[in-house]
Amino acid sequence: MNPVAPLFCVDHMLIKLGKYLRILGFDASWEPALRTHELIRRANAQHRVFLTRNRRLRDQYPCPDRSILIQSADPVAQLSEVVSGAGLDAGRSLFTRCIRCNVELSAIADKREIEDRVHPNVYACYERFYCCPACQTVFWKGSHVRNTCRKLSLPLPDCGRA
Repeated sequence: MNPVAPLFCVDHMLIKLGKYLRILGFDASWEPALRTHELIRRANAQHRVFLTRNRRLRDQYPCPDRSILIQSADPVAQLSEVVSGAGLDAGRSLFTRCIRCNVELSAIADKREIEDRVHPNVYACYERFYCCPACQTVFWKGSHVRNTCRKLSLPLPDCGRA
C-alpha cells in the first residue's frame, strides 16, 4: 500500500521550489497575497508541510504543525532537500499536475479533441496530450519535459511521440 503523499505549502521565498514540486506531481500551494502567519495558519488547517528558508520563523510567527527549513538558495538544491527530507519518490508521478493550478491533469482520450488548441507541428509529433480541468491548458511531454528532467536529475518519461 502506498503511503499518502504529503501536501506542501511554500512561503514567498520558495515559489520556484513549489513549481518543481508540482512537476514531480506533488500538491504544493502558495499564495503571494497572504502574509506568512496566514500561510502557516492555512498550512496547519490543510495538514500541509510548510516549507520556508526563514531561520527566525519560530521567533516571529505561530509554529507550523509540520515544516522543513530549507537551507539552500538554489531551487534545484532546495528540491533535493525536500525530496530527501520528506522521503519522496521523485519519479513516481512526474508531470501529472498543472504547474499553474495545482490540479491533477486529465489524459485526453482522443487527441482530435485538442487539434485546434496546439501548434500543428506539436499535434503531428505527439500522440498523448493532457489537459488541466481547471484552466484548460493542454500539455504534452515535449522538449521542455526532457530539459526539465535533465535540470532536476529526474528520469526521462515516455514522451508519447508519434
